[in-house]
Amino acid sequence: MKFKHFALLVTVIAVMAGCKKDAIPEKTAQTANLAESATPKKDTIYLVKQMVTNQLLGPSPVTQTENFKYNANRQLTKHTVTYKSASSNFTLNYAITYNNGKVSEVNKTGTKHYPWKKLLYTYAGYTCKIVYVYPESRDSITIYLGKDTLAKKVQGNFAYYLLDYDGKRNITKRTQYDNGKPANPTGTTVYTYDNKRSPFWSLRDNVYILTQAFNDLNTHNNNRVSNNLFELYNHTYNTAGYPTQTVVVHSSVAIRKIDYTYTKVAVN
Repeated sequence: MKFKHFALLVTVIAVMAGCKKDAIPEKTAQTANLAESATPKKDTIYLVKQMVTNQLLGPSPVTQTENFKYNANRQLTKHTVTYKSASSNFTLNYAITYNNGKVSEVNKTGTKHYPWKKLLYTYAGYTCKIVYVYPESRDSITIYLGKDTLAKKVQGNFAYYLLDYDGKRNITKRTQYDNGKPANPTGTTVYTYDNKRSPFWSLRDNVYILTQAFNDLNTHNNNRVSNNLFELYNHTYNTAGYPTQTVVVHSSVAIRKIDYTYTKVAVN
């Protein structure tokens, strides 16, 4: 896989906790020991219904609206992305299917954006392989897990990432290397987090949300507060402790605003 395709996983919202739980056999990935806080109420689960991102810089508005649909088991089954700007408007639909509770396939329809049409997931021991199916060829990445079920390495055809975590299973450092040059990292990003639940806390086991949904590698236990690239993340929370808005500030300038809405689901 060319690294520009590998970068599908590492460029937009920035952070992942690996292809664990829902990504790997039951006892290693899908039901791994996450630092699970209790839900706000014992019988309530918060599912993200919509996420609206507004880019605050530039001569004209740029808005991306993402909608999420779930089945009766509260599994994400559809992710729709609508992008609007002065020069481009398009909608992408991602249909997610499952096998034995794990993501097995994602089909993409729509125009623009990335050329792949399908993602295929296979699991073996402490590895998760994701194959990108293009109209004429296939590409892939492989995610290697530690015994704690956290992704330690994400391998592409020309580059790879090594990931470090804190005690709450959030990525604290991501280091990039070119294949064959393990002594010379090409980039390192360091992250800090708050102690609140991520908007996608209820989907923290879902490998699609962790790896492809936002074209990045993500963790969804807590919320990012800062990184070593001069970015701060200012969050506004609801009474249940979930963010309703995030403003991304770079070098003291607000560059992006993200608004979240939720569906509260009563569970037994």
